[in-house]
Amino acid sequence: MTSLRLISATLFAAICVSGCATVEEGPQSMPDLAQPPKLGLVRIGSSSVTSGLDTFEQSMAMALFFDPSAASPVCTRSQVGTCSIYRCGSLSGVPSSGDISIKGGNEDVVLSPSQLGTYSEYRSTSTLVFQRGQSISVSAVGKDVPAWQTSLGIPSPVFALQTPSPARIDLMWVLSKRQDLSLSWSALPSGSTVRVELTQDMGTSQGSLIECVFDGSKGAGLVPSGVLSQLQVTQGQSHAIGVLIGPGIESKLSPMGYEVSVFGIGVGRTGIATLTE
Repeated sequence: MTSLRLISATLFAAICVSGCATVEEGPQSMPDLAQPPKLGLVRIGSSSVTSGLDTFEQSMAMALFFDPSAASPVCTRSQVGTCSIYRCGSLSGVPSSGDISIKGGNEDVVLSPSQLGTYSEYRSTSTLVFQRGQSISVSAVGKDVPAWQTSLGIPSPVFALQTPSPARIDLMWVLSKRQDLSLSWSALPSGSTVRVELTQDMGTSQGSLIECVFDGSKGAGLVPSGVLSQLQVTQGQSHAIGVLIGPGIESKLSPMGYEVSVFGIGVGRTGIATLTE
């Protein structure tokens, strides 16, 4: 790679001898010799719903790093409107950032990579680890991805989903690849966001993760059918879609060579969706 950069720089210098603009002559356009960044995402989330005398709570955390410009990338990322779409094959041989510590919640959480670089999702169904108003610190010791650290403030407003099917504890939705998914919630304060996460078969030979971000104060958001059409049709229990929706917060980092998004969703709602043609 170093020799390639030297050759490119030398070639550019040779061309400029006979006609490139100088600084004195005005603005000049330099070729972009930088490699596109490798990508990473770290998500923490919580959900809570009360039915009668019972309250059902979950907290979860996950991490994923990959190089979309590799010859045969494990994952790719595309953008449709406010939705980021990650499509992955079997997760193995991916870069890691070493142990990732999440502190400031009701208990400390550590995500540790396997020898293949993958992180298993942390999930607690016995307590709400990440609660409203908490200040959460997230840091990685570094490995393939250099060390980094940041903080997230879990949004404090109470989230009330209105449609679709807000009364169901499990948010069991039936979606169509040809129909937009319309969501509405009780409007949140100005400047807030609502994040919707859809996951399908992550860790298998054909998994997908969709992250959509909406203006929380508008009280409504729409996941386009063009996004849903990239998921697989549900067959029985196969290809079911995990749903997480709630107030969002995000921190963007740039450890050398990487573009990392660290975000939180909480305290929101979770559920399962099936997808038809």
